Amino acid sequence: MIRNPAKAALRLRIKARLEAMTPEGRDSQSKAITAKVLALPEFKAAQRISIYLSTDAEVNTVEILKEMFQQKKEVYVPTYHKNVMEMVKLKDFADYESLPMTSWKIKQPKWSDNRESALDSGGLELILMPGVAFTESCGRCGHGMGYYDKFLARLIEKSGRDNVKLIAVAFKEQLVPDDELPMDATDVRLDAVITA
Repeated sequence: MIRNPAKAALRLRIKARLEAMTPEGRDSQSKAITAKVLALPEFKAAQRISIYLSTDAEVNTVEILKEMFQQKKEVYVPTYHKNVMEMVKLKDFADYESLPMTSWKIKQPKWSDNRESALDSGGLELILMPGVAFTESCGRCGHGMGYYDKFLARLIEKSGRDNVKLIAVAFKEQLVPDDELPMDATDVRLDAVITA
């Protein structure tokens, strides 16, 4: 995989901004973002939703997760094996709490658990996505491994781009002007980026 040097430099810049944030700053932005996500028509309408399980450096998704279970939505979260990401089903909040921690300090279902996969059971209506940097025109720069890009390519091939809403949640510190984020051919443009 050929690395884009402009994206690599951007990731380092944003990482420094995120490291400079206080826990209180992250917490207050996460709360504001959570309220906005829960109010979205796309969130209210969707029954099958995928959400990432956050690290300390990301927008905290736990309260959104709780609300999804409260509203009896079908919840799918990422699990990884080598260079493949699947979205697999969580039963309830207790299921989430019992997940093991990875070396990256992220809760994650074990690949060997053989959970129901979103791609095999009807696709997804909404994906709440992480990333490193975003633009107001809905460009996204991930961590550089291409997990989401490859997963989206498979999902879109299976059920079409119009059937899924792609919404990122991001701290204000992660927004950059369009000209600072070069989009590659494999990058999928999002439907919205929600910030505090």
